Amino acid sequence: MTQKSTEQAVGDSAVFSADLQASRGLPAQDGGIFLKKFLQKGKGISAATPSSRFLSEAVCNVVDFSKPSTIVEVGAGTGAITEVILENLRPHHRFVMLEFDPDFCDILRQRYPSVDLIQGDVGEIEGPLASRGITKVDYVLSGLPTPNLPPRSLGKMMRWLRRSLAPDGVFSQITVIPLYYKSFYKQLFADVQYEMVWLNAPPGGVYYCRSPRRRVRRGARRG
Repeated sequence: MTQKSTEQAVGDSAVFSADLQASRGLPAQDGGIFLKKFLQKGKGISAATPSSRFLSEAVCNVVDFSKPSTIVEVGAGTGAITEVILENLRPHHRFVMLEFDPDFCDILRQRYPSVDLIQGDVGEIEGPLASRGITKVDYVLSGLPTPNLPPRSLGKMMRWLRRSLAPDGVFSQITVIPLYYKSFYKQLFADVQYEMVWLNAPPGGVYYCRSPRRRVRRGARRG
């Protein structure tokens, strides 16, 4: 590759990254916050950058916003998916979000003071939802690093989904490792569909999961 073509490739990459950041609708410093968290916690954070606007919209594509429903966002981060949800919410919706990281929770409270935020582990979400009168959920939109959750948290989350996810409900899960974890999600859900999203850094996708399985094999393969 010539020096000119190399410079052009670097320039194109920079423009692409800038376009993705602008598409998020979130402050540019969110990228630095995510990277710092990722370096600190590794697999405990789903990605080194916030989801792009395109990936966030893909997560929400499964929601029929024209009908009354209960929507729960888990692993809200700094609000990339939240932004898309709030743009489409109507009075006939009930929306609650969950985040574990205290710093992310502080950011979410500042940005969305009127949104009902649960600070805690997804494995303990059933109690806080029940205290709000929520026992059935239509959509769970997830930014969690689900394959890397502690086994106890994953098991409790799946028990909650089996009890609470509506018969036609959907667990919509982001990924930045396209298709790698499809076999993992098929061990958790009877129906798993996948949509690729190229316009994300790195390219990612969404698993649309339905019908949580009654039993998850102990030691299920995560890759």
